[in-house]
This record gives sequence, C-alpha cells and structure tokens, in this order.
Amino acid sequence: MPELVVGRERELSTLAGLLDEVERGRGQGALLIGDAGIGKSTTAAAFADTVRDRGYAVAWGRCPETEALPYWPWRQAFRALGLTTALPDSPGPGRTTVFAEIADQLAAATARRPAVIILEDVQLADGTTLTLLRFVVGLLPELPCLLLITSRDNAVDVPETVAETLRALPPSFVRLPLAGLALAETVQLVERVLGAGTDAGYAGDVHARTGGNPFFVQELARLHASRGTTSTETPTGVRQVLERRLARLSQPAYDVLAAASVLGEDVDIDLLAAVEQTPASDVLGVLGDAEAARLAEVDGNRVRFAHSLVREVVYSGLGAVRKSDLHLRAAQALTGRCCPTGVHNVTHGLPLVDACCSADLIEANAGRVAAHYRAAIGQPDADKLSREFALIAARAAMRRSGYEQAVHFYRWAGDLGPVVRLEFGEAQVLAGELTSGRDTLRGVAREAVATGDAETAARAVLAMGGGVGGFEVDLTDREQTQLLERVVPMLPDAALKAAAMARLALGRTLTDHGDQPRELARQAVTLARETGDPRAEVAALAAWCDVHAGPDHVAERIAAAERMLATASETGDVALVLLARRQLVVALLEQGRFAEADVQIAAFAHAVRPLGLPLHSWLVPIWQGMRALMNGHPDETAAHITRAAQLAEEADSANARLMVFALRTAHACATGTMPKLRGYLDEAMAPYAGNPMADGPYAYFSLHTGAAERARAIVRHRARNGLDAIVKDAEWLESIAFFGEAARLTGDDEAVALAYDALAPYSELWVVDGIGGACLGTVALFLGRLAAHLGRPEARRLLETALEAHRAVDAETLVVETEKALAELGVGRLPRPTDTGELCRLGATWAATWRGVTAHVPDSKGVRDLAVLLARPRTPVGVLDLSGPGRVAGGDLGPLLDDQARTAYRERLRELDEDLAEAEACNDLARAEKARAERDFLARELAGALGLGGRARSAGDPVERSRKAVSMRIAAAVKAIERVHPALGRHLRVSIRTGRLCVYEPEDDVTWHCQSVPGA
Repeated sequence: MPELVVGRERELSTLAGLLDEVERGRGQGALLIGDAGIGKSTTAAAFADTVRDRGYAVAWGRCPETEALPYWPWRQAFRALGLTTALPDSPGPGRTTVFAEIADQLAAATARRPAVIILEDVQLADGTTLTLLRFVVGLLPELPCLLLITSRDNAVDVPETVAETLRALPPSFVRLPLAGLALAETVQLVERVLGAGTDAGYAGDVHARTGGNPFFVQELARLHASRGTTSTETPTGVRQVLERRLARLSQPAYDVLAAASVLGEDVDIDLLAAVEQTPASDVLGVLGDAEAARLAEVDGNRVRFAHSLVREVVYSGLGAVRKSDLHLRAAQALTGRCCPTGVHNVTHGLPLVDACCSADLIEANAGRVAAHYRAAIGQPDADKLSREFALIAARAAMRRSGYEQAVHFYRWAGDLGPVVRLEFGEAQVLAGELTSGRDTLRGVAREAVATGDAETAARAVLAMGGGVGGFEVDLTDREQTQLLERVVPMLPDAALKAAAMARLALGRTLTDHGDQPRELARQAVTLARETGDPRAEVAALAAWCDVHAGPDHVAERIAAAERMLATASETGDVALVLLARRQLVVALLEQGRFAEADVQIAAFAHAVRPLGLPLHSWLVPIWQGMRALMNGHPDETAAHITRAAQLAEEADSANARLMVFALRTAHACATGTMPKLRGYLDEAMAPYAGNPMADGPYAYFSLHTGAAERARAIVRHRARNGLDAIVKDAEWLESIAFFGEAARLTGDDEAVALAYDALAPYSELWVVDGIGGACLGTVALFLGRLAAHLGRPEARRLLETALEAHRAVDAETLVVETEKALAELGVGRLPRPTDTGELCRLGATWAATWRGVTAHVPDSKGVRDLAVLLARPRTPVGVLDLSGPGRVAGGDLGPLLDDQARTAYRERLRELDEDLAEAEACNDLARAEKARAERDFLARELAGALGLGGRARSAGDPVERSRKAVSMRIAAAVKAIERVHPALGRHLRVSIRTGRLCVYEPEDDVTWHCQSVPGA
C-alpha cells in the first residue's frame, strides 16, 4: 500500500484485483463514491502510483467547477494517452464520426500499453462529458483498460443527470463507497502530521469531531501543529467545504439545522419542533433535505449531525442576535417540558412551581436551561434565570456525586450567600480542588464565627476535610482547630456537635500527645450514639480510630472500624463506607490479616470506581501496588505507582503524595534502584526536617542512596535524644523499624539496642507505612536482624517466626529477605513445611484447594494437563503424552534457526555478558539495563529454537507443535486459576516448567490429590 494512504487497504486491494482481467484484454470499471474530503482523490492517486509500477499508462481527467470546453476531462485524459482525435468545441452533428475515431485510437493506444483512465469529480460533469462517458463504458469489454470514476454521493452535490448516469453503469462496474476512517486509522493519520507519540486523547477528539473524514482530520491536525495547542476553531478549508454544501440547502432545512446546532449534536425532534414553533411532522420533512446532503441523520425521533464539525460550522455562522434568540427559545422550550404552565420562579435556589411541574424533570434539565439562558445575551431576565437554574443543577449534581459538574454550575450561580458558598467549597474539595476549596470554606467559616453562626462555621470546617467523616483532613492547618475550639461550645448537643468534637479531637493530636484528644474523641462517640445519628457516629468513630493510631490499639481499631462499616452501610453514604473500609484495611494489615484486607480493598475499589473521584480513587493503586510488591511482582508495582501518582496530582492530596513516596521508596529498595531517587528523596523529606518521626526513615533511605555520613549523624542524634520524642501514632512502628535498620547498618550498637527494646512488645504485628503505602514485613523480622547484630540468642527464633508468617501469606519478596537474614546467621535455607493440595474435577468445573482456600475453574485441556503434572511432582511428562490421540501431526519443515544464526546469537550473548559485567562494575545503570534487556531477549529466542541437549528445533516438527499447544493451554489454565485463587496461581506459575518435557517442580515438597469424580 502506498505510504500516504491510510485506511483504504480494502479498496486498493479490490482495484488491484481488477488488473488481472485488464491484462487478459477485458476492460474493467470502478466507481469511488463518498463525501467531500473522504479520500477519493487520494485513493485514486495511490492506485495510479501502483499501476505505473506495473507498466500501465495513467490518464487523468478532472471535471472543473467553473465552465469549460465540452468534454473537458476527456480532453485531458486523451492527451495523456496520445490520442489525436479533436473533440468538437460544442455539441452538434458529426459526433458519431468523432466517437468512432476515439474508439479506434483507444483500441490502438491500449493495445500498445494497458491503461488506467481516472475521471474525477463526475458530480460536476456537463452533458457532453456524461455522453462520452456512457460511450466509453460501452467500449470497455474490448479494451485492456480500467476506467476509474470518482464522485460525491449526496443529493445536494450530485445533479439528477449525473445520478442517473451513475445508476445506469453496468453491474460489472465495481462500486466502492468510502466511509470515514476508524479510530485507529485516524490516530495513524494524525501522527503523520504531528509525529509519532501524539496524545491518543487528542486523536480521539479529532475522530469524534470529523467522523474520520481524512481531509478534515488532516486540516485539524495541521491547525493544531501551527498553533502548538489544541484548538476548537474550525479550519478554513473544512469550513469552506461545509459552507458550500450548506449553501445548497433549502432555507427551511437550513433554519432547522440552525436551531438544532443550538440544542446540541443529538437532538430530540419534538424539542426541536418546539424551538422552531412548528409541527414535528414539518421538521421531519425538511430534515430529509439535510439527511440527503449527508449533513445530518434522522433516527426515530432524534436527529444528529453527521459529525461535530457540521454543527460547529452551522452554529458559528449564526449572527449574535439570532444565537441569542434561539438560546432563549431553547431555554423556554426545555422549561415548558417540565413546567407546562411556564411557571418557573426560583427563590434562594428553591423552585416554586405549581403542581403540574415535575421536580425530577426540572433537575434533569436545569443545567441545559441554565446554559441556554446564559447564552441568551441581552434577553430580559436571562442572566438571573441562568443563575437560578445553575444552582438547581449544582445541587442535583452534588446529590449524584457529580462534584466536578457541581463546581461548574456553582461558578455559574455566583455568590448567593454563605450557604451557597459553603456548598461550593464542599464541591471543590470533593472534586479534587483541595487548596481552592479549603480557601473558600475558610472564608465562610471566618465570616460565620464573626457573626456568631456556629452551625455554618462548623459545617464549613468539616467540609474542609472532605465531609463529615473527614476523608482528607489537613492536620497542619491550625486555623481549622482554632475555629472549632471557638464554635464547638456554642453548638447544641446534637449530631453536628458530635462530628465537630471528633474533628477537633483529631486536630489536637498534632500538638497534644496526651490523653485529652482521646477523651474528646470518646465524648464525641458517646454524644453521636445518644443522638442516634449514624453519620455522626461514623465520623466520631473515624476520629477515635485516628487518635488511637499506633501499635497499642490495633484490635480496638478493628472493632471500631467494623462498627463504622456496619453503620455507614445503613446510611447509604458511599463516602462514609469508603472511610470505614480504609480504617479497616489499615488495621487488618497491621495484624497481618491479608486475606481479609484484600476483601476490603476489592470492595473499596468496586465502590469507588463509579464515582471516578481522584480524592478517593488514589488509594486503590496504592494498596494494589503494596500487595504486588509483597508478592514478588515489582513490574506490577511500578504500573500502580504511575497510576497513583497521577491520581494524587488530580486530587491535590498531600496524603496521596506521601503514600506514593512510601510505595516508590519500598519498590526502589526491593529492586536496588534507590540511588536513582536521591534527589526525589531529599525533596520529599525536606518538609519533615527536625521531626523525630522522620529521623529513622531519612537515615535508612540516606544509606541506600549513598549518603552514609548523613545517616550516621541522624542515628547518633536520635539515639542521644531518645525515642520517646517519636509520637506513638500510625507511623511509629515504621519510624522505629527504619531507625533500627539504619543503626544496624551503620554499626551503632547503642542505637540498635534502643530500637530493639522499643519494638520487642510488638513482635506479632506487621510494619505498615501510613495507610498502606508499603508493607515492610513483620516486626519479628526487624527484631531478628537487630538481635543478630547484638549477638542475642533469640535472633534465630525471631527470624524463623517471621519467615513462617511471610510464607503463610505468600509474601515472596519478604520471604527472600527473611531467608537472607537467616543465611547471614549461618542457618542456611530452611525447608518449607510440606504442603498439600487437591485438584478435583466436578463435571464442567475443577475445585482447586490450596492452603485452606478452595476455588473453582472451568474444565479445560490445560487444567487436565495440570492434574497430570501435579500428580507426578518432579517427573517429566512428554508433550505427546499430554496431547493424547489428538496431537498435532505433520512433517518436519527444518530448523527454526540455522547454524549460522545460532552461532551469531551465541557470540552476541557472550559480548553482552562482557558488556553487562563492565557496566555493573562502573555502576552505569542505564547501560547495564540496556544490555540486560537485549541479553534476555536473545536468550529467549535461542532457547525457543533449541531443544534438549542443544538440538535444533524444527519448524514443522509434530513434537514442536505439540510443545507450543501444550505450553499455551497450560499457561492459560494457570492464568485462569490465578484470577480466582491468586496464591495457587503464583505457586503454579513458578513451579511449572513447559517444553518438550513438562514438569511440576515445587520449591518444597507438596502432596497433591488429583481425581475426577465418577460420572463427571
């Protein structure tokens, strides 16, 4: 296919297929039809390039838009073919003789060299051109010639005389209608203009606006390239094409399209009729003209523009006065639908309508009504009505959690008083505009305190944290706490006071590390329960959990979080349910109850997905990345980090950025890439300089980025000042664990002993960063390493306890780390306890039981293969034995790689090994990674081409083809199992080896019971 053609492979292939008949002396004909800009000329040109390469003569004739001599396109084509017959300058007698001479000369010319005649834009052809066209079509069967005609195909652009000629073409003529490009083809064409790597979202917008019309696509992309930014402007060339077509419409059809352009791209015909103040049947009648012109499509009771650019051109062509009038009529028509009497007065944002008005319809249409009144510039009361309907739309959006949309409409509503500004600020916070939303709410709270309005002030401060529950509270904002301290005593003993007390307790934890915040939280819980308000109780329990964070109250927090979840579920408030699950996940992780935590994470993800709110969504990739890293999947973790970082910025969330930092550093430690993060680490830790809680992590990370002296200084400083200054909150275990590790690695025995004594009471807990940013393993792992450093005899017991805990939850990364610590003790690698499993066929499914968990997968050949392998651990089974009677048959087609290629592969592998060793010696990470990637690729290619003993595999070898089939189906079966039983799936993935011989080689002894239930 020629380089400049996109998306026309089928048409070009069809045309190329006609050449075989032409070369046998039987002429062919083809008709390319479609809209302006759809690619008819480009396709014809590409085909012409192809046939020239095959030795054809190519003759073009183009029908002009202006007047020209009779037969003009034929004059051009015949001149290119070397025909000398003079066509008459005007139609008249003697035409029969001239046409006979043309027939003779065409026969002679094409006999010498086959030809392709391309006749373009036949919709513009005059009568003489059409007459000669019909004559040449009749000659085709006797000529080695292909006649290719291009024409538009809509009723506005194609006169009836042309349409009749095209309809009369013989059935042998191939008709090729050209449609718009598909999305992928549009992306390809946009990249031709803007370069590879063009934003897919932009290309998708271009496809939506153009309907895939290639000319329009290129014009939009060129405009984008010239402006250097996305523009909603319609390119001049596109506008001219569409304006010419619109100019041929009847005035009634144009007027209806003008009204439709104000209403949208997909319009209800009854509404359009109301705006036009004419019966729907009349509207349908005139829309037929627009449909015939390919400017619009009618589907039932709706009409939609052919693509967005049509609507843009129509709308932009309206004068300001006409636009304003149409928008006013649209607003009135929409209002009349939900309020037939026309009464729609609004006071303080509350609709005052009579009984015939539907509140649901008012809310459903409020946004559109507000937009139309807003665009009805200069119309009486339009601005006031726009604001009133915008407020209705904003509140409706809030009720359905459409916070971004609510912010949009609140801005339209303007400043209608403190109540509306409070709502606006809450919407901003929930939409992810945390900074500006908190500024809005802070202003409301200040004014309310100044006027003694304690209730409004309390609600504003609660909204600053994402609502009554406080999903994202900024504890560093002291003003929030100060405002609450002033208004809480003024509030009556009711639900609002309970929630405000709970938030005040949380705010005081930053400065008061005693029992006062906990007592205040307890009082808030008591008051909330007395009021019987479930939302207040959830808010109070959330604060209670936060002020009791840390290792001393894990079990109590689990109980409180479970109570929160049950209570929040009764309210139907999704935000409170998410808050409860978040508290529960963290506490379960701290106790190492990962199966239960995974259930809560999945439920959280399921609930948050429909909301699409970054403020809540960022936790999902954080938790998923943390679990992937634990289980030995660093590549998955990297993808989750990228997603979480994106959501953190969209949410403008300090908490999210901290958890991204936690997960990113844990990933870097696990993959040995910490040196790359030195600048990022220093920047992230700078705000916490001097904070005792940050000393341990900063020292540990400094060691891993090469700043050993800084690490020693931090450890010495913290050891001299003691560990009591570190607040025993959610970060305490992590802070002490990192401090102990930094002390151990810098050889500071005194600091190691301090850390050991502090951690000792918590050996059964797990070290979790914040709200699940990273899981660093059991406290027993850290205690074991510290005890080993100090030469204490309990080191081995602690590490064996940690190993058992890590193995029990399939935390492969932590298992390796713990085994390394044991190896450093001189213990060697400890065997795993003997596991048992069961794989039982139950009719159309198999029940797989592993480590106490049973899951079901559909029956398949791959699962049956697994049953054979599991029943015979460490015993190789040939693929032909697994394939059975239906194994692949066929002959040997020779080796996959010849001797020369295999030798070259091996030589290059040796070079890469040397290059990799040199790069690692020089600490050149980029060069090492590049060499490693190429080496792995070549090793896989070579392994795939060699069998047992290094023998070359053959491309058509039956055993080789069976190997591929068996390998693929076993891999599919393992993947299916992993979806329903992740632990078993991971075990099988690392234990099954496929090839000409397949084998199950578990790391430790496993006993499997594999059976098929009789009759299954």
